[in-house]
Amino acid sequence: MLDFIQDYFFEILYTLLVLPQFILWCFIVPVVWKKEVISKPSNVGVSVIVAARNEAKNLPQLLEALTKQDYPNFEIIIINDRSTDQTSEIIKKFHQKHINITEVNILNNFDAKSPKKFALTQGIPKAKYEHLLFTDADCIPISDQWIKTMSNKFTHKSILLGIGWYVPKFDLLVERFTQFETLITALQYISFSKIGINYMGVGRNIAYTKSIFKEANGFEQHQNVISGDDDLLVNQMAKKDNTSSIIHPDSLTISQPPNTWKKWYFQKLRHLSAGHHYKLSNKLLLGTLSTSHLSVYFIYLLLLPLNVANLLYLSLLLILRIVAITICTIKFTRTTNTKFSWWYIPIMDFMLIAYQIIIGASSVISKRNTWI
Repeated sequence: MLDFIQDYFFEILYTLLVLPQFILWCFIVPVVWKKEVISKPSNVGVSVIVAARNEAKNLPQLLEALTKQDYPNFEIIIINDRSTDQTSEIIKKFHQKHINITEVNILNNFDAKSPKKFALTQGIPKAKYEHLLFTDADCIPISDQWIKTMSNKFTHKSILLGIGWYVPKFDLLVERFTQFETLITALQYISFSKIGINYMGVGRNIAYTKSIFKEANGFEQHQNVISGDDDLLVNQMAKKDNTSSIIHPDSLTISQPPNTWKKWYFQKLRHLSAGHHYKLSNKLLLGTLSTSHLSVYFIYLLLLPLNVANLLYLSLLLILRIVAITICTIKFTRTTNTKFSWWYIPIMDFMLIAYQIIIGASSVISKRNTWI
């Protein structure tokens, strides 16, 4: 046995490093495709809450989509956070035709560390319903069944995790990469949620109850972290028995990805800054997956000169992983009626390594404070 280990040490090492990736893509993510028992619509009252700052360009499209939702009992709360454009005028215009639209004005946030959390903290108490559904001003529901689909599990769950899907406008590489990275992230947190491990959600599409928000004492635990109004609240309060993830063609929200690498960089920097405040178990889990992903390529390249004779075995593991991701991606797009060109996957997957290194390192040292 010892001789075997010595002779095949690098092959064994590579196999162990790649193993978490195979567990993820061959066993955990496929849990998503398990058919769920669809219960009858809950029809509970729902408060749709949107924090907006200078969103006059995006609000008309969002409000048009929200007012057309096929749901019997909901209200729309737009939190106008110190806007200096026509945001307030647009809200008032829509309110004249739709009395279920309410504007909450934020005139001063008293230099809050996280302006968005401050805005949501002011807006949530204004909601008349216990069940809260959130999206962003630059998003729109993919369907007029969005509220119905997202709120369907409120009868027995307190936190519901949806997916915010990006749709490229110019078909740029940065847009496609953002779409792919978001898809991979969504498949991970949705599938882990299916097996009872809940570590994040996205503010573009998330729902929870007022009771959960009060139990968490709002955003108090992480009020000094600029981001995390979504994932840090989930990380703090989500449990196996109170949380559910939703993957359905009508449950998505859609928005446009950043169209320059600079915009993409600062967006991801903001998003990942919250990761330092995850539970230790979640950080270990995500760290293991990240290390495994890095090893897939870097260790492979390092071993090639030393293991030319075993090139076929090493390459086979590498290819099988790409095949597994491709199958999961195709299955996702079919399940959600979305589109992604599968031939991008090998390139995008390799690009994710640079993304993890650059953004991971930058998020440690950055002190950037921007409204999100």
